[in-house]
Amino acid sequence: MNYLIEHPSELTELKPLIDDLKNRGGVVGVDTEFLREKTYRAKLCLMQLAIGEHQYCIDVLALEDVQILHELMAANNIVKIFHASSQDLEVIYQTFDVLPHPIFDTQLAAAFCGSDLQQGYSAMVEQRLGIELVKSQARTDWSRRPLTEKQIEYAGLDVEYLHELMSLIEADLDACGRRAWYEQEILSYSDPEPFDESPAKAWRRVSGGHLKLRQQYALRDLAIWREQQAQQKNIPRSWILRDDKLYDLVQRNPKTAQEIIDAGSFGRRSSAYLAPKALEVLRSVKVGDQPLWLKSEPLTKAEKSICSAAMKELGVIAQELNIAQALLATRKDIEYLFRHRQSKRLMQGWRKEIVGDVILDFIRGQES
Repeated sequence: MNYLIEHPSELTELKPLIDDLKNRGGVVGVDTEFLREKTYRAKLCLMQLAIGEHQYCIDVLALEDVQILHELMAANNIVKIFHASSQDLEVIYQTFDVLPHPIFDTQLAAAFCGSDLQQGYSAMVEQRLGIELVKSQARTDWSRRPLTEKQIEYAGLDVEYLHELMSLIEADLDACGRRAWYEQEILSYSDPEPFDESPAKAWRRVSGGHLKLRQQYALRDLAIWREQQAQQKNIPRSWILRDDKLYDLVQRNPKTAQEIIDAGSFGRRSSAYLAPKALEVLRSVKVGDQPLWLKSEPLTKAEKSICSAAMKELGVIAQELNIAQALLATRKDIEYLFRHRQSKRLMQGWRKEIVGDVILDFIRGQES
């Protein structure tokens, strides 16, 4: 049964059920519907919960007090089941200031047993349960009210089968002996660092290894300023200044606001206001002694060939293990390992023994 919770009284009726879960522990399926196209942060519109045989679609926009959801997400004795959890975790963290834990991610867990790391919820439900879901509301505007019956039906279906999927995939994990690997991997999802919105860390989202020393520090300061502006106005950072324009500015090093305006760095309406502010940032840059990004020379044709061969070897390992290749490593991971002979991702935890050491030895063998 699928219920819409849009009035405080309805949420009050749901509270004893959640309190019981908190008291005895248990499992709850979770999904979210949100919008992020026009705001700095994703705007949570609806949260769906699957508790037992019922689905509850909670209209977050219609309810002033949703503290009960914060408590549910923070309860350490309740497993929250997600499918492809990264965006859900982000919007929950930004809305409730809590990162759900513990969680079970059906997409991630299934990838340890041979499924595609990008397999969608509908495809997984059809493959594992033989049920075809109609995704008619995939592009709907979840901020519009009132919500339609079709929207609520669609939202409820997104959590209805999470319990069944979890049971099936847990059995697969045990059958192929991958539960320990999965549990290591899911621990990284408890780290709030990827969702840290501190402007001071904004420059880490861009890359400046190809820039000169002063340009790197200018890029850092402009990225910080852009983040501050986006947060203040609650708009996407690209609406302040696109990445390509950001790089163009630090390489041009303009001397006047008019130069910035003429370069088209900002939108027509905001240029007169933002150009002087950007110029002020550029003028006040203090250059440090050390580069912020290490310069990486392009790989040679021979080096690219070695990395390609290493990717093929990775594919062989993935096939032998019946595990999603993308879960083991990406081309970027392989190239980093080739350049530095170490990798935080490949040379730690469960990956190190089964793929990190093997691929590093393979690379060394190709060079000899």
